[in-house]
Amino acid sequence: MQTETFDPRKFPRRLNLGCGFDLRPGYLNVDFQAFHKPDLVADVRKLDLLPAGYYEEILAQDVLEHLPRTSTSGTLVRWNRLLVQGGLLRLRVPSAMSILKLLASRENQSFARQEELIQLLFGTQAYSGDFHFTSFTEVLLRHYLQKTGFEVVAISLSDPGNLDATGRKVRSVSARDVGDYSDLLDIEGDEAFVRECYLVILRRPGDAAGAHFWLSSLTEKKIERHGVIDAMVHSDEFKALPPTESSK
Repeated sequence: MQTETFDPRKFPRRLNLGCGFDLRPGYLNVDFQAFHKPDLVADVRKLDLLPAGYYEEILAQDVLEHLPRTSTSGTLVRWNRLLVQGGLLRLRVPSAMSILKLLASRENQSFARQEELIQLLFGTQAYSGDFHFTSFTEVLLRHYLQKTGFEVVAISLSDPGNLDATGRKVRSVSARDVGDYSDLLDIEGDEAFVRECYLVILRRPGDAAGAHFWLSSLTEKKIERHGVIDAMVHSDEFKALPPTESSK
């Protein structure tokens, strides 16, 4: 369905994000691939057209691993925005620990089985979007959920290679609260982008040498924009900054 004519009020108050071919009745089925024929073709990381605090449940099975690792917290924050207070988030993600144990197991040493297990880690890679950029452990998944405003209801192995998790929204969280600055990626022009990164992330104007380094690195394709953001967020200078009011 075209986003310009999309009316979310005409659909159920439950979301099936990254649905693929798993189109479910009773849900608004969302996927970025039109050939899956979802109710709404959209990037599950950019759902600003959907109303905040409206949905009772979000189902996202085999989705988070297809997104860059550094976008995990920011994506969960954006899904948090969509849920009513007390709404449920249901996830299924690959379990890195379980898959590695399966790879090491004596009964899984045939080529066919090893290849199958590697696919669980890295995706089928059969078409654009079917690549895995990350994986999870129970420790990581619990941390991500708690950090982004969810109470962990349950985490368990749904099968030998996947973790199922249910989180309940207990508070609203902003992207800045979890160090997500992905909105800066949309700034027009690399010079303006670098300037805003300094002002927003490091909270100061960029020094001439530093700004030149990042700008030339972008121009010469030595780094991409998300790499600039990631470097600043993990810098000693950023870590030494006092917390903002919203993150206290």
